[in-house]
Amino acid sequence: MFRDNKPIHLSPYDHPDIYPGPRPVSSFLFSNGVAHRIEEGAPSVEDSIIHLSSSDHMYGSFIYPSHTKITVRDYLEANQLTPMIDRIPVLAYGSNVCLAQLLYKSSINKNVSDLFLCMRATIIDTDVVYGALLAPYGALPAIIAPVKDARTEVWVTFLDKDQLEQMHQTEGGYEFRVHKGNKIELFANESITNVYAYYYPRALFFHDSYYRFPDIPGVSSLPSMWQADMINECKMLCEFEGTREGFIHLVRWDHSFRLKVKQRLSKFESILEHPDWEIANDVYTMKELRKQNEKPPSL
Repeated sequence: MFRDNKPIHLSPYDHPDIYPGPRPVSSFLFSNGVAHRIEEGAPSVEDSIIHLSSSDHMYGSFIYPSHTKITVRDYLEANQLTPMIDRIPVLAYGSNVCLAQLLYKSSINKNVSDLFLCMRATIIDTDVVYGALLAPYGALPAIIAPVKDARTEVWVTFLDKDQLEQMHQTEGGYEFRVHKGNKIELFANESITNVYAYYYPRALFFHDSYYRFPDIPGVSSLPSMWQADMINECKMLCEFEGTREGFIHLVRWDHSFRLKVKQRLSKFESILEHPDWEIANDVYTMKELRKQNEKPPSL
């Protein structure tokens, strides 16, 4: 089982215990399978400094020294990539900042950009808890839940329109919502009025509690549980008498067994409605969001 010893080269697709997966310690740009560390605290995301890696190691300039620095703005322009103004801010709070997971997702469609721009942030009055659902690879995925006074590490990813469309396909079953509560604080000194996210309204609730993930930094009143232990709890809830690896194998590969587990989990679900997240009827780029946030000229 994997708890706090999760290997950085594995994703939840390799083993569900890995979920949500190791993530870098600061903002980063991930491209061609390599992470480039981004300095935090710049006036805007575009002005943030990237430490370009000269290594092809997945963790790039997080573990090897970098001798080349460039702003996000200049990097996107130099590589003829979608500029920031045409990108869409989408919250990542589960496995979508695990580098091994991003590497897998970028391999699904080679016609879609494999560049992920991920800026670290804190969300207030929200925690990341277990949902009452199963991912295809056998993990119990994360969802966002209202928790008063909680402060939780999340990430804002800036996707181009093709990346967003592909993300819709990999996040099936979730609703696309928008945050307008001004409770997301970027580690870059920029305020974004609207941030989008994938929202699932059913949380796993047992032993009189929701449960957060201990490998997602934050301050919260909720208890935490490792994915490995949650899978064990799920196995007991389903009264499965075989081994845990046998249980995981059947969840991943036996459709009828998987349906039985889903039905059992539904007995322990609690419906959540988060007041800070609304159905996203429209999706705006950064250019459109900044224009909406402009103050009218004084007379």
